[in-house]
Amino acid sequence: MAIRIRLGDYERQTDDALGRDAIGYFPRMTETEAWEAGRGLWRLNLKVVSRERFAVIVGQDLVRAVAGITDVTAHMTGLGPKKALEGDLLGPGHPMYDRYINQPDPLANDSRNSIAYGDLPEEAQFRTRDCACGCDQSTTHDFVPGHELRAIQARVREHFGGSVLSFITWLDAELQSTNTGA
Repeated sequence: MAIRIRLGDYERQTDDALGRDAIGYFPRMTETEAWEAGRGLWRLNLKVVSRERFAVIVGQDLVRAVAGITDVTAHMTGLGPKKALEGDLLGPGHPMYDRYINQPDPLANDSRNSIAYGDLPEEAQFRTRDCACGCDQSTTHDFVPGHELRAIQARVREHFGGSVLSFITWLDAELQSTNTGA
């Protein structure tokens, strides 16, 4: 599935968590500007959006940018926690770009919600990827089922001499220092 983000009207921003001075669509914006305006900040379900591989940014009912998603980051805003997409713009020669750039919104609907998810035929070839544990198996998620534990155990062995207690103690200390700003 891909995520479609529909841009609203252009508006100036101050104190934006992503450091942007404006969001929204304006005529003649570049693909880079469309990506920066559209990649965040949104109320996104992390479990759902973390499975997405591609983002389609729409302005005035046309696709203005297509990006490959590499990460989802959390940000605190004046309206509470929101998410932003991290990724790389796609260009000519990529099937998703070639099919959708400057074309009508492929996930158009009657919803007022700027976010939509949907299957796009061109992304089918990209749905499988290597398991993140390094086992060389393919999956449609980050890990083959059960392999996330394998990856954690490998890191505990490598960095903490196999001691789960050492890992938990270290993690608690890191989280504490992050929360206190140390």
